Amino acid sequence: MERWNHIINTALLGTAKKQADSQGLNGPLQIAADKILGNASTDREEQFLQLASVIYNYRQSGTQPVTAAVQPMTVCAAETKAYCPPAAIRVLQPVLETDSIQLLLLWLEYCTKANLLLPPAQLPVMLDKAWRNKSLRVLTAAAGGHRAEWLGQFNPDWNFSRVAETLEERWDNGATAQRVEALRELRVTDPVMALTWLQRTWPKESATVKAELLTVLEQPPQESDIEWLESLLTEKSKQVKETVIRLLKKLPGSSLHEQYWQIIAGAVQLQEDGHVVVALPELKDDYIFQSGIEKLSNDKKVSDDTHILYQLISLVHPSRWEAHFGRSSAEVINLFLQYESLQPFVPALVQAITWFEDRQRAVTFMRHSDTFYIDIIPMLPTDQQQQFSEKFFDEHPETIIKYATNNPEEWSVTLCTKIMRYAATQPYTYNQLFMNNVIRQIPVAISATLDDIVPAESYHVGYWNNIKVHLGRLLQAKSQLPGGFKK
Repeated sequence: MERWNHIINTALLGTAKKQADSQGLNGPLQIAADKILGNASTDREEQFLQLASVIYNYRQSGTQPVTAAVQPMTVCAAETKAYCPPAAIRVLQPVLETDSIQLLLLWLEYCTKANLLLPPAQLPVMLDKAWRNKSLRVLTAAAGGHRAEWLGQFNPDWNFSRVAETLEERWDNGATAQRVEALRELRVTDPVMALTWLQRTWPKESATVKAELLTVLEQPPQESDIEWLESLLTEKSKQVKETVIRLLKKLPGSSLHEQYWQIIAGAVQLQEDGHVVVALPELKDDYIFQSGIEKLSNDKKVSDDTHILYQLISLVHPSRWEAHFGRSSAEVINLFLQYESLQPFVPALVQAITWFEDRQRAVTFMRHSDTFYIDIIPMLPTDQQQQFSEKFFDEHPETIIKYATNNPEEWSVTLCTKIMRYAATQPYTYNQLFMNNVIRQIPVAISATLDDIVPAESYHVGYWNNIKVHLGRLLQAKSQLPGGFKK
């Protein structure tokens, strides 16, 4: 309506510059405007507001109601699984109050292993939790059943809660987290089919999703992946290309791995008299540097050639040395430990063992080395990890805590006690959030000795006591989990 535009212009300019008038009005609006503007007892601002009110209401009276075709609401499909017993729900409440995602994951694992479902009353809270924490989504969708999927159509934040009964359904119709999990499961049982699924969908995926899906190929990397991965080196996305290069570095037999080894094989030679000569040849191919190998050493005591060779050795499978020297793995390790020319590269050999997750050679190395290399700990059997972590904790507390945190296995009471005593010396670092994140690894039995752990510094006592109270609540909730799901 053109007249309404005049009202807007007058409001913007002010009645001092543009006075309200009846121009463009007719019929009943003209009569009303003449009456308003002819009233000498009101000022022009009042007249403008009255006229604007009349025109606005007239304009509204001509508005037609919006109509839409609304589909009838579907009824939620009936659940085929039983709901959690009341005891499990009673445990869930203190778990939620601790705000520990790891403890909540543990509860969901118990729930799904028991083939049970979350009751409807708890679903909205759990779906909101899972929306904020991706790690909860797959298990929440599984424990939510058909009702969680049904609720997802009313809230886009919950659209991850689609129920899929088979791996293929989860791969075809699931959210990204569910697709990654489905691909990871298939990778264990049928790595060739997992790669086929990935190849089929590859052109349709975004760069972010591509990079996320590629990480599945690391567990474990397969020689059959090499040809396809090398074809992805032309990808435009830097994120995807870096992920591909990292995967190729983990695959003995890839062209990148072979280039690394050819340089090493030419640089390290075992002489007929048994001595080892190390001399890096001139490198004319810049491709290895484009793959992430640094040219220059940042340590004045280490030459550039030694720095380059160190990096290459750390990225080549340890088994190559056995064929190169014609020795067993134990003999190769002894060569590195005994010969002065190879001793600077012993830590690089350790890195290679961990990079390729070579657990057999990790054990062999620990048997023959008098020096403790902490990076080998994750490659050892669980009992040996605990044993070495307990033995060398005082020398490497921070690193051992990092490795212990990444290991999903529950700590021994001895190791946990050492970690808690160290945590008491640095309560601002190892705080309530830290306890939330490692409650899966903390044994319930530690509760009996918590009161004996006291910080050396008096100003830490109050803060540490608050952490212990919080940890006590976590342990109390954890201790109730198994009983909550007993039939």
